[in-house]
Amino acid sequence: MSNPSDAVIHKLSMHGTVASHPGRETQPFLVAPTTAEDFNTFGLDLIPVACLSLNDILFEFDSSFVTPDAIKILQHLPDLRQRHKNSKGELPPLSVFGHADPVGQDEYNKSLSGRRAKAVYGVLTHDVGLWHSLLNTPLGGDNWKSKNLLARMRSALNDTGNRAVDAVIADYQKLLCPIAIAKSDFLGQGADPQGKAAFQGCSDFNPLIILSKSDATTLSHEDRNKANEPDRRVVVFLFRAGTKVNASLWPCPRASEPTPKCRLRFFADAKKRLAPGNERREHKEPQPNDTDPTVAHDTFACRFYDRIARLSPCERILRNFQLKLFDQEARPLPFAPFVVLHGSTDVGRANDAAVLTVPALTVPDTCTVRWSRPKPTDNAASSDPDPGDQFEFELDVFVDIPADENEDKIALQRLHNLGYTAGPTPEDDIADFQHDYRSKLPPDTLKNSRGKLDGPTKDVLRDAYNAADPLLKVDDIDAS
Repeated sequence: MSNPSDAVIHKLSMHGTVASHPGRETQPFLVAPTTAEDFNTFGLDLIPVACLSLNDILFEFDSSFVTPDAIKILQHLPDLRQRHKNSKGELPPLSVFGHADPVGQDEYNKSLSGRRAKAVYGVLTHDVGLWHSLLNTPLGGDNWKSKNLLARMRSALNDTGNRAVDAVIADYQKLLCPIAIAKSDFLGQGADPQGKAAFQGCSDFNPLIILSKSDATTLSHEDRNKANEPDRRVVVFLFRAGTKVNASLWPCPRASEPTPKCRLRFFADAKKRLAPGNERREHKEPQPNDTDPTVAHDTFACRFYDRIARLSPCERILRNFQLKLFDQEARPLPFAPFVVLHGSTDVGRANDAAVLTVPALTVPDTCTVRWSRPKPTDNAASSDPDPGDQFEFELDVFVDIPADENEDKIALQRLHNLGYTAGPTPEDDIADFQHDYRSKLPPDTLKNSRGKLDGPTKDVLRDAYNAADPLLKVDDIDAS
């Protein structure tokens, strides 16, 4: 049996996940005696070995158009396939699954999720014709012409000319995925002209999160849309090298077909699985102490998809934690280059408010942050640093500070995160903080409670920490 913790995350970001699945034990074949007229029949399981997900942020809203940032995820696909080739040198075949959130009608969601899967398949195979069909056949809000998405492609290519549409599409697809994958490298080997087994839409039948009943009445439209974001995704699965399927027997309907054939593969309790309850429910990996490992996976309605995606690291809801970067004088550093170590490694730049956002499957208790002051010319479009670069600053940060911890312990962790770590003892660090914030403390604090976590010091420390806006240390406040 597989252990989900054996999965390997190669890339985790707001744009998606690139990962290897946990390995599966080799199962022996049990062969019964037969007569001359009878045969033993072997059926090999369909085993996914890796995955790559493209999150909703990589698509235009209510559209199948794939935005330029998709390269940040798709560039990892060639290496992921190489990692999983077999002893014969065969690469793993692929299949693309699109998903929608539960807002709207099932049939529309089936079509939109299928169009997104089709768009990704078109990028991977450099199929200009598929994208031409998406451009010329709108579906509801997915209207590439009315949204002027051809101009979006030209802009990404720095194309100021008046070249033919097909030439622009071809170059844009190459921009997102420089190396084309042959259609024969997908499940079904390209036998079906409409992509059966190669790409399909799952409508809203396999959500990662199901909001509660009260969410429908208490959340604004914008907040519900944000909460449902994990459900809107495209997942590319890589299957064991050498796997071949007969496209005509593939259980998923074509991306352009309606939902009835999907429903044939539903669990008997599919309605219950998809129905909102009193609490939000999430698709999670099973834990070792689960008495019923399937309970953690009861948000997928499709038995076939559940079988493929049950243990997939790409089918997990990401958590984010944020950090704000300052220099030693407490000046914020917009666009500062950074690297964050928290089990995996995240590299990037802070935003224009000096804040960095780190995605994680689980928020860590602590992490290590290295960063530097940005160059005067740095901005949001500047390239990311190399993890091996030399950085000016480094700090071990307390990320998840439990609210039920001892008050003094919480205060010291906040003090540490604000950068008061230079003193030989905690008392010295507290005294440094009190000196910097003396204008906000009672006049007798420095005299009677210097180096001590008295009530006023804790209050000012909490406010400074929650505001993430420490006082500039270069402003030498007059203590007289």
